[in-house]
Amino acid sequence: MNKSEKYLIISKGITRLVGGDENIQGVAHCATRLRIVLKDTSLVQNKELEDVELVKGVFIVGSQLQIIFGAGLVNDIYAVFSKYVHKENMSLEDVKTQANAKQNPIQKLIKSLSDVFGDIIPAILVAALLMGLTGVLGKWDLVQENETLYAINRLANLASTGIFAILPMVVCYSSTKRYGGRAILGMVVGAIMLDASLANAYSIGTEGFNPEVLNLFGLQIQMVGFQGGIIIALMMGWVVATLDKFFQRVIPDVVKLLGSSNFVVDRAF
Repeated sequence: MNKSEKYLIISKGITRLVGGDENIQGVAHCATRLRIVLKDTSLVQNKELEDVELVKGVFIVGSQLQIIFGAGLVNDIYAVFSKYVHKENMSLEDVKTQANAKQNPIQKLIKSLSDVFGDIIPAILVAALLMGLTGVLGKWDLVQENETLYAINRLANLASTGIFAILPMVVCYSSTKRYGGRAILGMVVGAIMLDASLANAYSIGTEGFNPEVLNLFGLQIQMVGFQGGIIIALMMGWVVATLDKFFQRVIPDVVKLLGSSNFVVDRAF
């Protein structure tokens, strides 16, 4: 028996144990796991699946069944299985989208927030650890008295505080990207929120704090930045993405062409 025949037998066994191909909505794979989105996870026979040849583990996350095969092997299994159930050419993102569509509103909200902060949290954790480390080292006489060590520690501390200084911009960028807008627009709005011409929000309540106030159609607007305004940045990202998608939909293609860089380059040459 060659590998293709062996993998086909495995595919047939998996299909039967997950409730048949009519219970399968999507199929994809990651580095080690075959991922299957199911209509009804209660039909899955976990114990029997774990006994299928070459299967190293089985677990369910939401409506997604994940079967561990291992690196390399999962690619070969996927090629045969996806063709057998007529779900080939689906990407991992397609499968995630189908799985997310079956979540309840609370699950969708939690997933949405995790997507926004997923790429940011590792940077924040590293920065916080580095900030603590440099803070401790900065109190040592050895570091304070040695110019080289002091310089290294000072630069490391600067690197650790950098992300916190622009955190609202980073959140606005990530939020805009998550909700389907062009991420660069979120970055621009985030930069506006932290513009140096605005009063620093951390100075509110201090002596002498007197920000500029604009009168816009009777609405009093204090020109204060959004340092630390993570929730506002998150909401602004959603607003930017929503407006971007709306204008992308209603603006005629001719107008988009006039504003595109390709048009400018073409006219220049």
